[in-house]
Amino acid sequence: MIKNFLKIFMIAILLLNGCGYNLHTKSDLPFKEIYLRKIDNQTLEPGLQDRMRKIAYQKLAENGFKLTSSAEKVLDIQITNYKLSTLSEIGLTTVEYQILLNVRAILYDSNGNKLKELQPTAPFTTYFRVTRDLQSIIANRNLAIESLMNDICDDLIRKLIFQEF
Repeated sequence: MIKNFLKIFMIAILLLNGCGYNLHTKSDLPFKEIYLRKIDNQTLEPGLQDRMRKIAYQKLAENGFKLTSSAEKVLDIQITNYKLSTLSEIGLTTVEYQILLNVRAILYDSNGNKLKELQPTAPFTTYFRVTRDLQSIIANRNLAIESLMNDICDDLIRKLIFQEF
């Protein structure tokens, strides 16, 4: 049983490496420690900075970065645009919304010199449907915002890991 598992695992590794995929470890990171200094919410939507901080911390730690205030690299994130739009209505009641979120991240060295500005390749957008009650609108909107922020943080971390500094 274990031999079969090892054979399948080795074949999977060979196939993944042969198709252009690479397995990266913590030692492949361009730097090991980072300080998430501030998250600035430049929109009128309250609380976005708190959600973004929680998700960014979680994503950075999941990807192998040690979060410490004495790190050589310092990351600031700015939430520059938040837009909630109506997509469709039924009988003058909105049933589908779109959320647009723009974020900009700036990486500094420990002396405050700007190393790189990281912007997602496109504005991140998500959609959600609702029923008539206000509680479902708020709950679905919050879930959509968190999903959107997860996607944004994944994109920013990809740029941190794979771009030269």
